[in-house]
Amino acid sequence: MEPVFYDGDHVLTFNWIKPQIGDVIVLQSGKIYKIKRVIKISANLIFVAGDNKKLSSKVRPVRKKDVIGRVIAEY
Repeated sequence: MEPVFYDGDHVLTFNWIKPQIGDVIVLQSGKIYKIKRVIKISANLIFVAGDNKKLSSKVRPVRKKDVIGRVIAEY
């Protein structure tokens, strides 16, 4: 998600807010937490991509249950 977020940044999330297109979310992929932007939402999947197209150019689906929450603040 560079240049918006970098490794080691701390973010505050809310998990009771449904993500909308354009929101930044935290998701869990195995034991790793990732920050991605919501591109599209379907019934059971959320399609996400990173902001830095050089590092994360692919749009990929994630299950809604893997979403930790929507980012509301960085500190």
